[in-house]
Amino acid sequence: MSVYKFGNYYIAGISHVVKGYFQDVVLIYKDGNNWKVISAERFRSNDSTLNKIVNQVKFAVHEDDLRNAVEELRKAGIKLEEVNNIPFPRKLLEGKKKIQAEFD
Repeated sequence: MSVYKFGNYYIAGISHVVKGYFQDVVLIYKDGNNWKVISAERFRSNDSTLNKIVNQVKFAVHEDDLRNAVEELRKAGIKLEEVNNIPFPRKLLEGKKKIQAEFD
């Protein structure tokens, strides 16, 4: 799993049941003593660079999509570093297994 850092924000994909795919792409940041997780689709910021990053990664559905989005951002001169040792609890990246029932 790839986690990227920009400033105080970490960008990561929430794993799907299907290996290699994401349920969602999220931003994780520290707010006081607590870690906050917000979907990239709902994230808003006054930082234009952070908004560019969010717009590029928010629709990634596969690990390769996220990797390609990060490469495009790096080519545009935005510094994103890959993080190997995450400082937040790993459970923040665990997907919730959903079972959908069909109703007639």
